[in-house]
Amino acid sequence: MLLTTSTSPQASNGKVTAASDQEGQNEKTEERYDVIKYGMNKTVQLLPKVRHRFDNCSDIRHPSINISSEAIKNALLDIKNRGVKSRFITEITKDNLHYCKELMEVISELRHIDGVKGNFAVTDTEYVSYAIPSEKAIPSQKEKVVVIRSTSKEFVEQQQYLFDILWNKAVPAERKIMEMESGVMLPERTEIITGADNIHRLTLASAPHIRESLNTSIDSNAPRSLTSGFMWNYMKELASTKKGVRFRYIAEITKDNLPYCKEMAKVFELRHLDSIKGNLSIIDGREYRASPSIRPGAPPDVLIRSTSKVFVEQQQFFFETLWNKALPAEKRIREIEEGIKPEIIETIREPKVTQERVFELIKSANEEILIIFSTSNAFRRQVKAGTIDLIIRTAKSKNVKVRILSPVDDYVRNLIDKIKRESKIRIDIRNIEEPFQTKVSVLIVDRASLLSAELKSDSKETTLEAIGLTTYSNSRATVLSYASIFESLWKITEFAENLRIANIKLEGNEKAMKEFINIAAHELRTPLQPILGLSEMLSNARNDPQQHGKFVEIIVRNAHKLENLAEDILDVTRIESGKLKLVMEKVDLHKLVESVVHDFQRFLPADGKVKMNYQKLSDGRNDDDDHGMSRLAVLGDPERIAQVLSNLLGNALKFTKEGTINVRVGRTDSPSSSEAIVSISDSGQGIDPEVMHKLFEKFTSKSESGTGLGLFLSKSIVEAHGGKIWGENNKDGNGATFTFTLPLAT
Repeated sequence: MLLTTSTSPQASNGKVTAASDQEGQNEKTEERYDVIKYGMNKTVQLLPKVRHRFDNCSDIRHPSINISSEAIKNALLDIKNRGVKSRFITEITKDNLHYCKELMEVISELRHIDGVKGNFAVTDTEYVSYAIPSEKAIPSQKEKVVVIRSTSKEFVEQQQYLFDILWNKAVPAERKIMEMESGVMLPERTEIITGADNIHRLTLASAPHIRESLNTSIDSNAPRSLTSGFMWNYMKELASTKKGVRFRYIAEITKDNLPYCKEMAKVFELRHLDSIKGNLSIIDGREYRASPSIRPGAPPDVLIRSTSKVFVEQQQFFFETLWNKALPAEKRIREIEEGIKPEIIETIREPKVTQERVFELIKSANEEILIIFSTSNAFRRQVKAGTIDLIIRTAKSKNVKVRILSPVDDYVRNLIDKIKRESKIRIDIRNIEEPFQTKVSVLIVDRASLLSAELKSDSKETTLEAIGLTTYSNSRATVLSYASIFESLWKITEFAENLRIANIKLEGNEKAMKEFINIAAHELRTPLQPILGLSEMLSNARNDPQQHGKFVEIIVRNAHKLENLAEDILDVTRIESGKLKLVMEKVDLHKLVESVVHDFQRFLPADGKVKMNYQKLSDGRNDDDDHGMSRLAVLGDPERIAQVLSNLLGNALKFTKEGTINVRVGRTDSPSSSEAIVSISDSGQGIDPEVMHKLFEKFTSKSESGTGLGLFLSKSIVEAHGGKIWGENNKDGNGATFTFTLPLAT
C-alpha cells in the first residue's frame, strides 16, 4: 500500500493521493497544507460519517480548539447522542483545565497523559493527523497546519492499535483533575514522567498542596539545581507560608556545593550524609518521587512517581534511617570551613571492603602501626593476603614503627626474626597468652584510625572467609581507648616474658611463683574482661552517643587499672633484679603531699561518710629558710614518693567505710640526723594480726581484691631513698597508721 509521498509544509495545497494496487480504489491517503479552519471543517465533515467510534489524541492546545468551535462541539454532541463512543486523550494542565471540563460534557470519555505531542484521530474507517507548526497556547483559525488523511485499512488499524496503547496508559480525566485541585495523586499507582518541563510543571502544581511534611534526599549536584532560578524563590516562599509543614532535606554537603547548602540551611532542616546517590522525596507520607543523579545545575528529566502505600511506607522508613544517621548541617559546614576532619564510626559487613580498608590504612601510616591478631592463624592469613609485605614496605619507606601482639608459634616467631634480619625495620612482636586472647583483630594507625574485625571462623584459609563484622573509626576517644588497651596488653606481655625468665631463675621457690602467677592472672583478668567485652559492643552502640560514651569511659578506666597493675608488677621485677632507678632531685614534701591528697579527694564516696584531712605538723620553726627553700625539702624521686603516698592512701580508703583519714607531715631531729616524717591514719578495720609480721612482703593481703604488692613496693621505694616505713594499729582500736620517713636534703 502506497502512502503520501510528501510531508513538507512547502507542498502544494492540492491533494496527493494514491490508490491501493491490491485493496481497491476506495482506499486512499492524502496530505494537505492549509489553515486550521480547513482542518476544523474536515473534522465537522468527518464526524457525521462515524458509525461506531471516534478516538482522538491531541496536545494541550486542542481542547481549546475543539471547544472554541460551535460546529465541532455540536458535531461531537451529535455522535454522543447517536451512541457513538468518542474517546479523547490530551495533556490536562492548569491552563487548559476549563476547556477539558467543557470537552468532557460533549464526548464519552477523556483521559490524560503527560507530554502528549502531535494530534491524530481514528474512526471505524479513517485516520486523520494534523500538525500545527505554531507553538501558541491557543492558535488562531488562520494558523497553518499540515493535514494527513488515510482510509487505508492497514494504516487505520495500525493507528488504532497505537491509540489503544496510549489509552490504556492514560489516566482518567476525573482523577487527574482531582489531583490538580487537591494536590493528591489518586488512587494508588506508579508512573514514570519524562521531560524536565513536565517534571517542573508537576512540582509547581503539587507543591502548594503539601500539608504535613516534605522529606527529601538529594545528591551533591542537586543543591545547586534547587537553589537556582525561579524554583528556589518559589520553595522559599512556600516554606515561609506553610508554617506547620516540616521540610527536611538530606544532602551530601561538599566544598563545591557549600554556598548552595548554606542557603538551603536557612530555609529547611538540613543534614549531611556522605556519598548519596540519586534523589528522592516523600510528600505527606502518601506520595514517593525519585529521580537519578543529575549534572550540577541541571534539572532532572526522568521522575518515578508512586502513591502505592506499601512502597511509600518503605521509602519513608529508608528516609528516617538516613535522617537518623545523618550529621546536622551546621556541624558539617563548620568541619569544611575550619578544615576539621569528621569523626566516623562505620560498620563494614563485606570482608572484601575490610581487607581493602586494611591496605589503605597501612599505606597512610606515617609514624606507628599497632596490630593485635586474634590467633596465629589470623597472622598467617594476613601473610597470605599480602598485608605483612605491605607493612614491611611502608615501614621501610617511611621509617614507621611496627608493634604486633599475636599468639606466637614457631612459624610466626621465625618469620618475624627473618623480617628483622633482612628488612632492617623497626618491628617488634610479643606473644599474647591464651587468657588475654580475644576474637577480635585490631589495627591502629598513627593513633588516628582504627579497624576492629571480629573472627567468624579460625579454620578458614583466607581472610575473606574468616572475618565477620568490622568496625572502622577515626573518633579520637575510640581510637585512643583501643590504643590504651594495646599499651596495657603490651606491658602485660612484657611482664609475662619477665615472669617466664624469673620462673626459670626461681625454680627453688616454686610455691611462691605459683601464688604470684595466680594472683597476677586474677587481678589482670578483672579489668580486662569489661575492656574486651565492651570493646566488642562498641559497634552496636555507634548510633547511641550516650551509651557509646559510657562504654568508652568504662574501657578507659579499666585500661588505666591494667596500666597501673602492670606497672606495679614490672616494678617488682625491677626491684628484685636491682634495676629500680630513681631520678633524684630536691622535692618540697609539703607541696607534693598536698597535691596527692588533693587528687585523692575525687575518690572519696559521694555520700560523705569518709573525709580526708591534711595537716602540717609544726616544730616551732619557720617553714622557709633564708633562701626561701622549704625546711621539708627532701632529696628524692618525686614520682616514686607520690607512688608511696598513693599506695598508702589507696589502702586507707579501701578499708575505711566511714570516718576520717588524716595525713600529717612534719620533721624529726636527732643529734645525728634530721628527717621528714609522713603518717597516714584511718578509722577502718585495722591490720589483721595474721599478716602483721609479714606486712611488707609480696602478696600479703587480707582483702578480697588486690595483689598485695602496694606495701612491698612502698617499702622498697622508701628504703631506696634511705628512709624507713612501718605500720601499726591505732591505740583506740579503730583503724591503723602507716608512717614513713625520708632524710631531709642538706
